Amino acid sequence: MYSQQEENELIRLARQGNNAACEKLLAAYAGLLKNMEHRYAHTPSGRLMSDDMQGILQLAFMEAIHAFEPARGIHFAAFLQSRLHGAIYKAFKNSCSYSKHTAHPTLPDSDDSFAYFDNLENHHPSTERQLIAQEKLQNILKELTATEKELLHLIYMRELPQKAAARLLNITPQAVSKRKRNLITKIKKLA
Repeated sequence: MYSQQEENELIRLARQGNNAACEKLLAAYAGLLKNMEHRYAHTPSGRLMSDDMQGILQLAFMEAIHAFEPARGIHFAAFLQSRLHGAIYKAFKNSCSYSKHTAHPTLPDSDDSFAYFDNLENHHPSTERQLIAQEKLQNILKELTATEKELLHLIYMRELPQKAAARLLNITPQAVSKRKRNLITKIKKLA
């Protein structure tokens, strides 16, 4: 294994496109990637995603290299592990969501040619409502602090679990939960 300084140098080189540095880092963390792959292989969703799991983890590994900031004082292994968990969680969530949306409902007393989805009401907002919502969202974002925006990004955009967000922010999961509640309350007041 590499010292933290050597590892940070390899990460810097990998960001610059040095394939040898990427390969060294990948070899150093191959055990972690394999462990993560096997850890979820026995779950129902894990079995469905077994063919894609290695690709998901390798992509998350490369994204972690590019997102890692050594100046934050977090060891790359901890950062990588949270990113791998987040990637798997997101893939599971997307898989479940995809399964929900691909099931076709059957209607009683209907013939096979009935187009169920053609009769559903269109719930897309009008262009005017979209513009109003965008403007409202921009006004809300202007009122949030940088810390609140970072928390919002981690939990809702990257869809990280609160424990993973806590590790990235160097705070406890309870603090993340409290900040999230306060953030939601603030957003509701601003809306």
